[in-house]
Amino acid sequence: MKISNQAFGMKILLATLLFGFIVLSGCYYDKEEELYPNSGTNCNATLTYNTGIKTLIDGNCASCHKPGGNSPDLTTYALVKVNITMIKLRAITLKNMPSSGLNTCNFTKLDNWIKTGALEN
Repeated sequence: MKISNQAFGMKILLATLLFGFIVLSGCYYDKEEELYPNSGTNCNATLTYNTGIKTLIDGNCASCHKPGGNSPDLTTYALVKVNITMIKLRAITLKNMPSSGLNTCNFTKLDNWIKTGALEN
């Protein structure tokens, strides 16, 4: 069976397009901050525990670090403040807590909060 030059060229074109589509579709990465730029979240805002960090800790840490759960308990400001050195080490320096990791915005918020004195109000 003989394939014409035009049919062969069309097969090469389709194979190239398919390969290009597969390669390019694998290069996609969403960033929450870019998807929702006007969500009211300012990652560099100066926060206190009560104005944003409590929510961050409740959603990322206190679900495991609670009474009867993993030590230390991180369910109150006083307990978070007592453990701030460990939190900085695990979440900021080593980046191994929470085990799922913090998104870029939450990482920046927590880091800035600790650097500005980890204030409650």
